[in-house]
Amino acid sequence: MKMMKRIALSLVAMLSIWIVGCIGPGGNVALDTAKPLRVAVFVGDGARNIGVFRWVEIATMAENVVATPVDGAAVRAGALDTMDVLIMPGGSGHDEGVNLGADGRERVKSFVRGGGGYIGTCAGFYLVTEPIPTNPKRKDYLGLIPFKDTIDGGNGRAEVNFEFNEKAEKLAGIKKGKHKIQYSHGPVAIRSQKAVEGTRAEVLATYACDYNPSRFLRPSKAGHVAVVAAECGKGRVFAFTCHPESDVDDHTCIEGAFRYVTGREIRWRYPQRKRGQLAIGFLCDDSFGVETARLVQRLLREHEFDIVPMNTGLISEGALQHLDAVLAPANEGKADSKIGLYGENEERTKAFLARGGRVVAWGNAAERVKVRGLDGAVCVADADAALANLRAFAAESVLLDKQKLVPPQKVESPVKIAVFAGDGCAMGNIPQLLEFSPEYMVDIVGADGVASGVLKGYDAIYMPGGYSAIAYQTLGEGGRKALVDYIRGGGKYYGVCGGSFLVSQTKMTPGKAGQVPGDTPFLSLVPYKNDNPQHYRGKAPVRIRLTDEGKAIFPESHTNRVVWYAGGPVFVGANKVDDSDIKVFAEYNSHVISTLDPKSTPDMIGKAAIVGGRVGKGKLFAQCPHPERHECTFDMVRDAFKWLAGARPTGTLPTRIRGAKSVFVKMGYRQGIDVAVPFVLKTLLHDRRFDCRISNVMDNNELAHSDAVILCLFDKNSWTPQLKEFAANGGQVICVAETEDKRKIAEKFDGATVVDSYNHVIEEMLKK
Repeated sequence: MKMMKRIALSLVAMLSIWIVGCIGPGGNVALDTAKPLRVAVFVGDGARNIGVFRWVEIATMAENVVATPVDGAAVRAGALDTMDVLIMPGGSGHDEGVNLGADGRERVKSFVRGGGGYIGTCAGFYLVTEPIPTNPKRKDYLGLIPFKDTIDGGNGRAEVNFEFNEKAEKLAGIKKGKHKIQYSHGPVAIRSQKAVEGTRAEVLATYACDYNPSRFLRPSKAGHVAVVAAECGKGRVFAFTCHPESDVDDHTCIEGAFRYVTGREIRWRYPQRKRGQLAIGFLCDDSFGVETARLVQRLLREHEFDIVPMNTGLISEGALQHLDAVLAPANEGKADSKIGLYGENEERTKAFLARGGRVVAWGNAAERVKVRGLDGAVCVADADAALANLRAFAAESVLLDKQKLVPPQKVESPVKIAVFAGDGCAMGNIPQLLEFSPEYMVDIVGADGVASGVLKGYDAIYMPGGYSAIAYQTLGEGGRKALVDYIRGGGKYYGVCGGSFLVSQTKMTPGKAGQVPGDTPFLSLVPYKNDNPQHYRGKAPVRIRLTDEGKAIFPESHTNRVVWYAGGPVFVGANKVDDSDIKVFAEYNSHVISTLDPKSTPDMIGKAAIVGGRVGKGKLFAQCPHPERHECTFDMVRDAFKWLAGARPTGTLPTRIRGAKSVFVKMGYRQGIDVAVPFVLKTLLHDRRFDCRISNVMDNNELAHSDAVILCLFDKNSWTPQLKEFAANGGQVICVAETEDKRKIAEKFDGATVVDSYNHVIEEMLKK
């Protein structure tokens, strides 16, 4: 009897699996899995920016999928009649609704209720919520699901935590628990009191954070609706308030969305860069339009160039330095001369053109070029002419300088600065800026050097961000005493994030990575401490406001700035330091930041973000956020060094030379950084044969556009699935293993090359 029951249960389970495999959109229509899935990607006005590019890319590169770009006119003409799924990207839900028109909106509702699948992100979530007749920007929504946005729910851009529940695992196969996904001004929804006839909706995820970067105090996002799945008539809706298409490390959520609305498994991969390809930036600020989306599909399929989606924000952050050319396409947006390559990015664009970069524009993008008068930019008639121009550009003979980049000629008496490299510290952009500045001479020092008194020969020391408690322990008692004596004796100190923690009175547990309260105060050189050491607010842009003292330090800056924040201190007053005179140069001007935690964190408004002044006979500058992270805020770094050391650095980060090998350098915070940093800073960055990206974090975005990856500091967890796939597709991975233990780990990385020192890295990269 027991055996018969087990057999019966097994048959039921097999039958269930077979049924799930045959479920079509809405669970009521059988879908032939042998036939390609027909996916429409909405690209009309309202669907904007890089997210549209990503969705076109995902649908185009997916196995057994036929992707078709559609706009409002196509939908009204019946394009959805032959489709299985409609993808509605982010942008503006209102504008998407307007572009669809009344007839198009009805066709979308009929498509879904008749058995079609709908996947929406951000604006695509807004679009399917309840219309609000009293709000002119929300009266054109579809009302397919019984949810509405909370107007005062907050906004901003950040990676935030979302908590997926058991229903997500059961209905879509998305693992229960926290998923970190990109958020950008999406809805913070609540379930409406009135049900939608024929619709059964389930909440699959809620916000697991208290993120609010506004100047105005708003309710917490924590616990609000973030992801919804719904049966609508015979069809299904899967709607995100966030942007999983930007979550390049983890496709789980997108796969789950397709699984829910179609009953089929979807797999795709990003096109891997080929050695020698031109790196082409593709501007995505405006709504694409069908023709532009078809061009993206053509570029992806033909894979003639390495295509990198770009927007205004990425350009202002310095992305042009890694590109050979930029395509500025025609689109459905207005000929606004303030976005993309123009407006605040005009000087960056001119510098890009001056170094030999190519800008090719057509349609209304060409009109922008003419308005701005960008000498060197090429205006063509259409996309075919643009590609012909790029091919001619690629065919031009380029003599790649095989010699090392000639360092800038230093001034007669440059500022001598020591860059600290020790466990717990990152590299960042400041060492590069100073290395390529004539006004500064840079050396790398480790903990042993600091303890031995080597700082006496330097005008200043730069202490980077990272894990301050580990850096504190790495310095040791002798190093900490030598550093304090150096500053009080007349030395100058520049600290960023972790370097700011280090000089404060914050009490931490030495050796612990992260915000762990302890009994040991840091160096106590400033009368400030973190507002609460156990609160880690995450990573996101944050607003700061300059004080009157700060305006004197940053004379060319606006009073209010947006800078990158990554868990740095939020300073509040602490015990007086008798021999110091420290002023607040900038205060936080955002409220609560907590991108990873649902618990409320102390308010940031009015608390110190940048401080500096006299300590003994020396001088100190401590910045808690990261203006050095992005090119658009480098001016604050330059002004700070002028105030601290008397010379404003004029250097720029190394830019790509056409034909250079694209290299991603994975650094980290581990033991050995005092050897890795000199190699990268003094050797690799000076070699014109390589275009380097340097970071502690690596994702598919970097891998897709890299020829090689150098793992400077690694452990057994460094061999990620993405890196394995990169190596399997022909990407070069080089592990620098200077010890026997590291060699044993690296030998398990199938497809990686292992070298025993940095002396052999360049030699290996040139072999392929």
